[in-house]
Amino acid sequence: MASSDASGGRFRRRVVKLAVTLIARDEAHRIGKCLERLGWVDEIVVVVDDRTTDKTAEIARRFTEHVHVRPFSSYSQQRQWADDQCVCEWVLWVDCDELVSTELAREIRAVLEAPRFAAYRIPRLDYVFGKWIRHGGWYPQFHIRLYRRDAGKWAGDVHESVTVHGEIGKVAQPIQHFSHAHVEDWVNKLARYTTLEAQSMRDRGVRMNVGRLLFEPPAYAFYKLIVQQGWRDGGHGLVLALLLGCYRMIRNLKLWDLQQSAHGPRESEQCPPPMSRP
Repeated sequence: MASSDASGGRFRRRVVKLAVTLIARDEAHRIGKCLERLGWVDEIVVVVDDRTTDKTAEIARRFTEHVHVRPFSSYSQQRQWADDQCVCEWVLWVDCDELVSTELAREIRAVLEAPRFAAYRIPRLDYVFGKWIRHGGWYPQFHIRLYRRDAGKWAGDVHESVTVHGEIGKVAQPIQHFSHAHVEDWVNKLARYTTLEAQSMRDRGVRMNVGRLLFEPPAYAFYKLIVQQGWRDGGHGLVLALLLGCYRMIRNLKLWDLQQSAHGPRESEQCPPPMSRP
């Protein structure tokens, strides 16, 4: 992006500054590798959940002085707070289980030489259980990752997202996502995220019924495996379709449980009378 030099009519390139923001909890095992790939940016801001029990903050401070330990309220509020600490005009958000490749970094730098949009969607390529997953709706998943800081606002409780005021473009190179090394990793995340999503659905007034409990999980697994061609990833595609169906089942059961516990028995009508002695 060029600007005129009033003194001599010459043109100089305007340098666009870029910050990367991360939020983290117990990420000591991988945050270092993530941050190593980000030495080309102008600013790195890391917000660490104060419930963290490992050396996440200490490792992050090897790469940036902008490390903040903060109480957790919600994912969107944590991300928004991280953005608010930045001084750069543009923000790229990255998770600790993601890597920015040399090719993606090069493309981002080229885009920011003359930004045409207020934000850019970046595709995500997932590496799950030892394989890159390209079917079943997994790739490409485009998410707004790069945006002008004054144009973006975070919202959402579970699957948080940034809303941008302005036109949105795309980049071609994906961000690499190493989310689940083993099925156990998936199950551990499932327990936390299904609880949060069930609570969010309850708060939005979503009601659970028998039909949804019975049919939605297998229907969703079928959709991922057959309609979105997860089968093209072989056994990985089958396993992921089954796990996603299980996710829907557990989430729905937790929502049902929340609805049941919200209605305690009325003493006079629902509690059984005392048993009479024979």
